[in-house]
Amino acid sequence: MNTRQQMAAINTCISQSNMLYGEWAKQHGMSYNMLMILCTLDAGPCTQKQVSESWMIPKQTVNTIVKGLERQGRVRFAAGQDQKEKLVCLTAEGQAFAKEILEKMYQMEDRVLEQMGPELCEMLLKSERAFAETLAQEVRRG
Repeated sequence: MNTRQQMAAINTCISQSNMLYGEWAKQHGMSYNMLMILCTLDAGPCTQKQVSESWMIPKQTVNTIVKGLERQGRVRFAAGQDQKEKLVCLTAEGQAFAKEILEKMYQMEDRVLEQMGPELCEMLLKSERAFAETLAQEVRRG
């Protein structure tokens, strides 16, 4: 397999994984972006900018989803380190909502990792890290 074929195969696998998370999210009544925002907020309060940068979701998309969650009473805003910074926090209702959804996803992910086995999981993690770090270096070079 030449390098073009390898890159096509790598990018296809990455894309398929993201599409499958999107499909799973849709089965549970939400978008991929909403799922990623819930995953981020489940780890603790953060800014909309942090969510956007973590998942490469456009800032406007993050804002639209967060505002919708706020209207539903699932998130609130809290003061950050400076006056301009606002942290997005799950409310008690938001925590219950996120837990219900995310526990199902975490169980699915646990089953996937169990089926793959620890050795293959470790290889995947090392490979993904190396690929992302090397790609980042090349992208920054321009």
